[in-house]
Amino acid sequence: MWCAVVVPHATAQQLVAPLLLEDPSGTMTFAQVLQAEQAGRFRPGSANIGMSTSAYWMRFTVHAPPRGPAYPSDPALWFDTGNRTLQEVTLYQPDGEGGWRYTATGARYPFGQRPLPTDQFVFPIALQDDKETVLFLRVRSTAYMGIVVQPRVWQPQAYLDQMEWDRTGWQIYLGMAAALAGLYLLLWLYLREPDHLLYVLSLASLVWATCSAVGGYGGAYALFWPDAPRLEQSAWVGSLLAAGLFPVLFMARLTDLWQRLPRLGLALRWLVALNTVVATAILLLFWLWPESSVMLQQQLFVAGWLIWQPIYPLLLGGVAFVAWQGDRMARFILVAYLPAMLASLWTSVENLRGVPPTLALVMWAAAFEMLVMALALADRFHYERLNTFAARQSLLQSLRQSEQELERKVLQRTLAMNAEDKRTKELLYDILPMELARRPTARNQAQPARPPSATVLFTEFEGFDALAATMPAHRLNAELHEIFSAFDDIAKECGIRKIKVIGDAYLAASGLPKPCADHAQRCVRAGMKMIAYIEQRNRRHPFKWALCVGIHSGPLATGMVGKRQYAFDIWGDTVTIASHTESSSEGHGR
Repeated sequence: MWCAVVVPHATAQQLVAPLLLEDPSGTMTFAQVLQAEQAGRFRPGSANIGMSTSAYWMRFTVHAPPRGPAYPSDPALWFDTGNRTLQEVTLYQPDGEGGWRYTATGARYPFGQRPLPTDQFVFPIALQDDKETVLFLRVRSTAYMGIVVQPRVWQPQAYLDQMEWDRTGWQIYLGMAAALAGLYLLLWLYLREPDHLLYVLSLASLVWATCSAVGGYGGAYALFWPDAPRLEQSAWVGSLLAAGLFPVLFMARLTDLWQRLPRLGLALRWLVALNTVVATAILLLFWLWPESSVMLQQQLFVAGWLIWQPIYPLLLGGVAFVAWQGDRMARFILVAYLPAMLASLWTSVENLRGVPPTLALVMWAAAFEMLVMALALADRFHYERLNTFAARQSLLQSLRQSEQELERKVLQRTLAMNAEDKRTKELLYDILPMELARRPTARNQAQPARPPSATVLFTEFEGFDALAATMPAHRLNAELHEIFSAFDDIAKECGIRKIKVIGDAYLAASGLPKPCADHAQRCVRAGMKMIAYIEQRNRRHPFKWALCVGIHSGPLATGMVGKRQYAFDIWGDTVTIASHTESSSEGHGR
């Protein structure tokens, strides 16, 4: 009996359920099988046997199609097992002279030993006109995958057309995946955002898993590792390691799932850890003890399948809850993964019915997921860019206002220093007892003075405004904090006094309040060390600073200023000339 199944550009004829004979030891000869057939030991059954270490003999009866333009003579057809994972696959067919001939292949053989260069195990068969042809198929799994056979008979050209159609789809799918992965890998290299790297790893793992499920290794096996069947087989379960880890981390990070749903996050962590352990154990058994651990491999595979099943439903359930709370990224994830879940569910139903699954649905659903997640990352990058730009503008405006206000106050206090000092003392004496009022001026450095000779060091960063406009606020604060902390250490080491910091300007002096003969040399040494520090720092940091330094010696005015918070400050032409010297200098370090 024939059962037609329509596929794009080709027509395949699906065979009815075969008669089965189990060979638990896997040692039966074909002569013993023929005797078992005559004794009526074959029983009706399904070709989808599942996990078993036994060998199974399947008996098919194939009817030749009627003669016509497509079959002017005895037809030569291709028998497709619909399987590419079984280690032992042998087809017995009549040789036309009363005997039998057989062809053996399987996943443990190099690609070149297949009867036909196809992704699945396909055998050429010859049918006689108006006669039934009996075929015997022996299958056995000697690794972790079960026995699933979906036999069909093809016209050779129809199969080739279908294979070319599938290859075209794979080329589009893999090309799109490679383009997206390359784009976001470059973005990660440029921005160093972990989300972009996680997306690349998640994309690679899902493509790998899709190839394992749908059969995308066929072309790669033939082209890149045709003589490495063990590598081909281990890649199938290896994809479970990556697909159970990176997409989970990626989606949980985008939706902040660990913090929002800690109990669900704990359950997912346990499932991912168990899945990793089971898949690793299967790989170790497959490589180290392949012959003696077949049953254990299959048991572990079933256990891993049970562990794997709740991972994505739980994950997407958590994402749906977060999306219901209004999270924009969670909604993107739901839209991206819903078609993939539905396609996977539909192919599972087809497998249970014994119908060849519509695997193209899985592939195109995965392609849709890739595109939507790429758009989601782009959308997130756009919003982060807008927020960062607004924060930078606000920071820049605040810095400019602070700088202008500080300059105005410094000028006013310099012009009215004597009057302010007298008024402040009078106010302090009116408000506080004499002992407390004198505490701010109890030390020598707090008393106003005019050193006849001192040296002022003034530093500022070239192009600071432009750099501040492109740097995040937290990063700008961290950069300035680190640099000015180092300048403080240099000032202390060289014996000079830090006066104040105005915006990106650093003011220090030597020779006050206590005079010293080498005040100019101290400031010069400090300025050179500051330049050397900036040059050394620029060699190991991504952001480059150009430091301008101005130094001048001369008389100064010093004193303590402030109403509620006191500050020691200096004034005079020496400070002004040092500032002008700095403004006219060439930046160092960049």
